[in-house]
Amino acid sequence: MSRTKAFRISIIATLIAFSGLNTANAQGDVFSNIEGDSIFTWKLIEGTNPASQSTFNFIPRSNITVISWNFGDGGSSTLASPTHTYTYSNWSDSITVTLSYTLDGANLTHTRELPLSPAFFWVLPDASIGRLSTFKRRFISNFQLQNENTAIGNLHFEWTIDGSPLDGNAFTPATLGQWPNIYYTFETGGVHQIKLVVYNTANTSNTAEFTQTIFVNPDFTGVKEKLTNIPNVFTPNGDGVNDVFSVQTSGTARFNLRILSRSGALLYQNESNFITWDGRNSQGNDLPEGIYYYIIEDISGLYESATGFVYIYKGKK
Repeated sequence: MSRTKAFRISIIATLIAFSGLNTANAQGDVFSNIEGDSIFTWKLIEGTNPASQSTFNFIPRSNITVISWNFGDGGSSTLASPTHTYTYSNWSDSITVTLSYTLDGANLTHTRELPLSPAFFWVLPDASIGRLSTFKRRFISNFQLQNENTAIGNLHFEWTIDGSPLDGNAFTPATLGQWPNIYYTFETGGVHQIKLVVYNTANTSNTAEFTQTIFVNPDFTGVKEKLTNIPNVFTPNGDGVNDVFSVQTSGTARFNLRILSRSGALLYQNESNFITWDGRNSQGNDLPEGIYYYIIEDISGLYESATGFVYIYKGKK
């Protein structure tokens, strides 16, 4: 291969809180290769030699006209949606793919870094709540398949967390292996190591594996953590920007949130694993613009209590 380099993933996670099981099926995502509105995406295709080869189908966005593809290893194509096979030597290898195209009469190029290992995976936040918890993660396989036994073909996936095989997250029957994508809640903060092994059942000795080491905050050490970055203003006006009062936590503690008027009347109260408020009272009615007082208490004892004022500003959409 003429051009590869170490593919390093720096994960600074501010991820999603969600009360529930430690693991869950991560179906229903339109992955788009984890780059929203990309000029092109790719699909990794099943192969029998994942230890040293990977085959990709490249897919351009529908509103562009393809001129040519440069696959980064000396190969190229003028097809609209070509398929290309790479040979790689290290599981951390990646390569730069360049697409030349036209859009609205202009000649343009777009490059993306392609992780070559069939066992590569992304670490993402929960898809349903937002960036509120640091202990909740989704691990998404490079194959970007749905967690359905009809989708995996002859592929077999095995996940390991901190050196121990991950329980559950498996197909029925269990001989089909584990899901290609998992949802996981860490029980502790600190450094954690996640590994995925992938092989084709037609050649079980030919395996690909990929390992990522991530740091999960906070690393509870017996001292209560302080709640930080508590907003003092938010704008629940429905424009999709700063519409919610929210505070990032581990997502594993249990919080009681109370909102009071300046005169001390209780307007809203909620108990949950995550801290969020949409500016409505307990009856679901929008509160008027103004200053309110919050009290946040951690029932589980991991965080210090926090109090303060927050301003609801409606502004204009």
